[in-house]
Amino acid sequence: MAARSSAATMRRVSLRNLAAHKIRLVLTVLAVVLGTAFIAGSLMFTSSLQKTFDTLTESTTRGIDVVVSAPQSGSSLPLDLGDDLAGIPGVDKVNLSDQVTVVVATEKDGTQETLQTGGAPAFAMPWYEPDDAVGPETGIVDGTSPRGPDEVAVNSTAAESHDLTVGQKLTVVDASGSHPVTISGIYDIDIDGGGFLGLMMDEPAFVDTFTDGSTGNEFSLAATPGTSPDTLASQVSDSLAADHPELGDVDVKTGAQVGEEQAAQIDEALSFVNYFLIAFGLIALVVGTFIIANTFSMIVAQRMREFALLRSLGVASRQLTVSVVFEAVIVGIVGSLLGVLAGIGLTQVIYAVIGSTGAGLPNTGVDITVGSVLLPLVLGVIVTVLSAWAPARRAGAVRPVEAMRSGDQSSRSPLRGRTTVGVVLFLLGVAAALVGVLLSGSGTGPRAALVGVGALGVILGTFLLSPALSIPVVRGIGGVVGAPFGQVGRLAATNSGRNPRRTATTAFALTLGVALVACIGMLGASMKASISGFIGDSVQSDYVLSGPSNGAFPVPQSALDAVREVDGVEAATGFGFLPVTVGGFSGGTGVIEGDPTVSGGLVAAEGDLSLDAPGVIADEEVAASEGWTVGDELPLTVRMPDGPEREIGEATLQGTYEPNELFGQHLVSWSALEPLAAQVGGGASANIYAVFVNGDGSIDADTLRDRLEEATADQIVVQVLTPEEYAGEQAVLIDQMLNVLYALLALAVIVAVLGIINTLALNVIERRQEIGMLRAVGALRGQVRRMITLEAVQISLYGALVGVVIGLGLGWAFLEVLAGEGLTETAVPWGQVVGMVVASGVVGVVAAAWPAVKASRVRPLEAIAD
Repeated sequence: MAARSSAATMRRVSLRNLAAHKIRLVLTVLAVVLGTAFIAGSLMFTSSLQKTFDTLTESTTRGIDVVVSAPQSGSSLPLDLGDDLAGIPGVDKVNLSDQVTVVVATEKDGTQETLQTGGAPAFAMPWYEPDDAVGPETGIVDGTSPRGPDEVAVNSTAAESHDLTVGQKLTVVDASGSHPVTISGIYDIDIDGGGFLGLMMDEPAFVDTFTDGSTGNEFSLAATPGTSPDTLASQVSDSLAADHPELGDVDVKTGAQVGEEQAAQIDEALSFVNYFLIAFGLIALVVGTFIIANTFSMIVAQRMREFALLRSLGVASRQLTVSVVFEAVIVGIVGSLLGVLAGIGLTQVIYAVIGSTGAGLPNTGVDITVGSVLLPLVLGVIVTVLSAWAPARRAGAVRPVEAMRSGDQSSRSPLRGRTTVGVVLFLLGVAAALVGVLLSGSGTGPRAALVGVGALGVILGTFLLSPALSIPVVRGIGGVVGAPFGQVGRLAATNSGRNPRRTATTAFALTLGVALVACIGMLGASMKASISGFIGDSVQSDYVLSGPSNGAFPVPQSALDAVREVDGVEAATGFGFLPVTVGGFSGGTGVIEGDPTVSGGLVAAEGDLSLDAPGVIADEEVAASEGWTVGDELPLTVRMPDGPEREIGEATLQGTYEPNELFGQHLVSWSALEPLAAQVGGGASANIYAVFVNGDGSIDADTLRDRLEEATADQIVVQVLTPEEYAGEQAVLIDQMLNVLYALLALAVIVAVLGIINTLALNVIERRQEIGMLRAVGALRGQVRRMITLEAVQISLYGALVGVVIGLGLGWAFLEVLAGEGLTETAVPWGQVVGMVVASGVVGVVAAAWPAVKASRVRPLEAIAD
């Protein structure tokens, strides 16, 4: 009974202590909120996306009983198969359900302006009147149905977002070329939303304009009343097997099965996004852990007198420990609950940002699941309690008489043991990373794992030895930074080194964030340098024509044809890809339409590289390893969905070239593949992703560029670039990817900044007497503010410098391991590194703003009397 009464008393003491120190409570809770908010937001965002895509999948398959598609992704079916499908018993209606990716532009102020969809798809599709359509209901709400190759109907949300009206003229570009059309009508569809742009052209005109005229990819079927989708699918399969054995295993599925497959693919994609976002949430939580631990350490240090009094009144050591842990549980629960609420807001913000780019999705609301609430709640509480455990044990172990002394006792504990363990872990981490780098004969996976283990050792070792390291380094930084401020600067340098444990823990949150940014920055710089290097070696033509910088759209065939007619052009060659395997070697196949030597980067090893006759050329190392010799007939095969490959023809090996990273293992001439295009989904042309152009010398480079741009002006997706500009365009994709990572890592840096604010604010509370004494002996408010600000700058710079060293070291190790994967260059983003260090100094100034003002307002006599 007495034990229960004592426990209840300690709980009341803990609750009153939390209520009495509101600022301290808010600062501690804030660190928990940030980490848990990101995890909660990640889970809710992916759950909401899942709900949205489930709705879209259900809508897109509504009204479709059976789907008949080509046996392999990218392959085709004959268009006249639609008539045969319509004659199968149980089939009511048949629609060609092809979707062709397009880019659309409209004329504004005399210039063509591309309609930006912000990443959402833009498709051209066949139009069927409502009575003949299979699938979701589509109805004209303004204007008339499209008729002929010059008219299209546009979905209502796209018309609204782009201010499109009936009668407006558009330019539509696909892989074959550009097509001028007029909007005849605007239609509604129940799955409309986001940035989606859907153009519909009546079915005969669509076939003539957007297909090769003889093949398509997919048919949608509606069953007659009384016929179930499963029954119809079975009947269609049997009929195709009997009447069209030449088509092979045509894919016949019910609409429900197609929807389930789409949902499974979306689940897989979203699970990756979820893991990715949660990983960064955990990084923020780890950074927050250091801040929470630091905060509880300071709180325990400040409350030593209080604990001493409780011990002298008979409170047991275990009760004090439990009391501090109880406070941590309260902080963890409150912070985690607020984090979940913040996660809801974060999800709304993400949707709003996506919507502002025009790539928004139909908003089905934030989907709050049990997991998205419980996981961050449990994680937040566990992390908070673990962070408070060591300070709680110190509180319980305090001796009453010793605790009566003023000052922070934690600063007086020896660092020898901690530093020794830290040095050992650091050296073991470095050794593991070096072993991973030096094992050049092993696979990339095991070597990367060794570097990963080394990184963990380095980070943990740095954390443990950081207090000892901070003593000379922070004072050195303080000497440089504080020199212009005289005595105030020297005092700030002394204060920063007075409690190395606290300084190191505060700085380490920033160290971790900066290290990650530096490592990723080095990886990105090296990727861009590698791309520039191999493109510089591979592309030496006068100009390169390419599609949009995101690489999602090819150069239209008509652009290649137009460029070849330009006065001053000697030769133009198109380079693309098709899903064909050469000689059984599964290395991917490049397709060349024209002379590949126009690129300027191919160096012949044997034979002729011009491909002036149907054939193939190959990397000399690949040819040697496969036993190919010039003149051999190599089989061209296509891999089927169920695994086996089907031979579709042969091509003669006309020559070999020295290894070339841009062109890969082999190049097949389009003249060799064109007769086989229907079997590999090539249609009337290959997808061209670059056109290499050389002038004949009759005009200067600028005039040639002007003529090329004029010839491709109506091909709105085409860019005319020098080889250097082309390399830069490829690097843009890397920057876009890295910007996403940096935005996520910014959260860890924000948490670190709040940690510095937190530490400084609590430091000011702890040093109230000291600051009061300084004010009493004549220190001005401005001098106190400068002192606190300089301390923050020193801590920030120390954390940033250590982070840069760790990040660049680990970045180098990972790059050495990845050298065999195409990262041939190692580059250090020095501008970014210097920028991070300078920014860290600014972070210190910002972080110190509120604590410095608070310190300057301390009343001397009241503080001394405490």
